[in-house]
Parts: sequence; C-alpha cells; structure tokens
Amino acid sequence: MHPIGDRCTARYFIIDPYQIHYLRFILEAYEGIGVLSTIDRNMGLVEIDVAPGCEEDIELILRSEGKSMNLRPVDLNEVLRSGGDAGA
Repeated sequence: MHPIGDRCTARYFIIDPYQIHYLRFILEAYEGIGVLSTIDRNMGLVEIDVAPGCEEDIELILRSEGKSMNLRPVDLNEVLRSGGDAGA
C-alpha cells in the first residue's frame, strides 16, 4: 500500500475547448477525486488538481475519455515560455 499524501497534485492538459465542460462534469460526478480549472479556454489549457490517493482513478478516467476529447498532457512551464503555443 502506498502512503497517501496530504496535498493535491496539479496536472496540466490541452483539450478541445468545446470539451472542457464535459470533462469538468465527469470529474464532478466522481465526487472528491479532482477539480478542473480552466487556465486558457481559447487554447483549451486546463489544470486538474488530483486529490491525494485518487491518482489511479483520474488516470483511468483520462485514459478512457481522453482520446475523444483530444486530451494531451503538457508541461505548463513550456506552454508559458512558448507564449501559449502548446504545439498543436
């Protein structure tokens, strides 16, 4: 058994902007596992704060739904350095 931390883990993604609400509703349906925040709605840049101990659950959801939403992980620092060009 892995020890559970006491802080959320922030993960960043680019998603089809029209799918942001859909992913938010999916995460809200799994109450307490994570929170989605929109950083830049035009480019589809979002942050998911994953609750401690829920990393595997979030990963399963993202793997299952990600392809249909054009979801891909990004390094926030690289996106900010490039002026918002996430390599789309």
